[in-house]
Amino acid sequence: MLLGATSWAGDVFGVWKLNPARSTPAGEQKIVTVRIAPHARGVVFTLETVTADGRASTSSTILYFDAKARSFQDSVCSGTQSSQRLDGRTVEILRTCTSGESTRLIRLLAVQSRDLTFEITEQFPDGRGFQRRLVLEKEK
Repeated sequence: MLLGATSWAGDVFGVWKLNPARSTPAGEQKIVTVRIAPHARGVVFTLETVTADGRASTSSTILYFDAKARSFQDSVCSGTQSSQRLDGRTVEILRTCTSGESTRLIRLLAVQSRDLTFEITEQFPDGRGFQRRLVLEKEK
């Protein structure tokens, strides 16, 4: 069973591109690319987006999978981030911004396909919140 879990973890490494037809709207992002690479203490998670008007953005972070909150900062959030494996194919990433906004990302690696799904729940300080689902396909 341990060998199978290791193989599953390796399946997630690589470059993943958004399939807009199978996703709920990704906000103003027209192109979403996720890169996942091994790191000595976890994985490097890189998110690249391009908006409809051509603005590009890239952010990268290390996911340690130990559920410990660590300092985090990107262009829209300053606060903490934690990550943990829920099982061999599922990862939870929690971000809490000092502004009071929080984001929960559940990353699911499909068993029989080349899909990587992110179920994203965002909560705002004023009580508003929304959910979206992004389906990405692995580049060959």
